[in-house]
Amino acid sequence: MLSTEDKILHAAYKIFLLFGYHGTTIQQIAMQADVNKSAVHYFFRSKDRLYVIIVKKVLDSIINNKVGIIDQGNVEENPTWFLFTERYNNNNLFEKTLKELYPNDWDKILYGIIKRIEFASIF
Repeated sequence: MLSTEDKILHAAYKIFLLFGYHGTTIQQIAMQADVNKSAVHYFFRSKDRLYVIIVKKVLDSIINNKVGIIDQGNVEENPTWFLFTERYNNNNLFEKTLKELYPNDWDKILYGIIKRIEFASIF
């Protein structure tokens, strides 16, 4: 059985991957997690904070090679697709998040993301 915090994280991961930052609401996350909206605010304070956590989760899974270039399932749930859409639709916040998460080498990580997206687009 998952804790409320874990349920919210799992829901946020799914919703952000499907809809990106601008298309995601706290209400969607709460409904997906089957919790009250106030629980999301209690554990994570804001959509921005959840976004940072999810971007880190996606990047860590890619950096640690836990996710392949082409993943099975819906393209919208693919972490590479998420990176592509966030770079395109929400570049300023995405780069700000990278700088917050990886202050010393955010530019190298961004370069790796760009290369990953380019490689994935070949397929």
